[in-house]
Amino acid sequence: MDFFTVYHNNSNLVIENSFVREIMSFDSIDDILIFRSQERGKFKVFIFTVSPVTAEARSEGFINKSVLAAFKFFNKNSNEIKTHFEEKELNTLLKILSDNLDHVFIPNDLENSFLWRDTDNGFQIKGIKLIYSKNKLSLAEVLKKHNILR
Repeated sequence: MDFFTVYHNNSNLVIENSFVREIMSFDSIDDILIFRSQERGKFKVFIFTVSPVTAEARSEGFINKSVLAAFKFFNKNSNEIKTHFEEKELNTLLKILSDNLDHVFIPNDLENSFLWRDTDNGFQIKGIKLIYSKNKLSLAEVLKKHNILR
């Protein structure tokens, strides 16, 4: 399991693990979704951006550069980050987002994510929360926009 560090640097959100650092401007963040995971205290987070996310090796070592090359090869869409976070990391991310973006929704029931249910545009949506939409779209609209809901 890899651990993530989440922080902000100037006007950028930075998410890094042991090998790769991903950097995106707060202004480029378009939509953010949280999905409940089957494991308690773990969440999938999808961050969609309007401009590419910059990925760089955390250090100049051979392993880090190799992992970065593999990451870039398999990451076909540089305008999104799809990752897993522990609850502590997620809370750090949500705090940073709420301090740097307008209209961020922070769910107060992360520990009960298995109960998340929303009805939107006639769809019953379970286990997903819309945290942020730059264009103030609804959950169903964001899911359709990113081809998660058809």
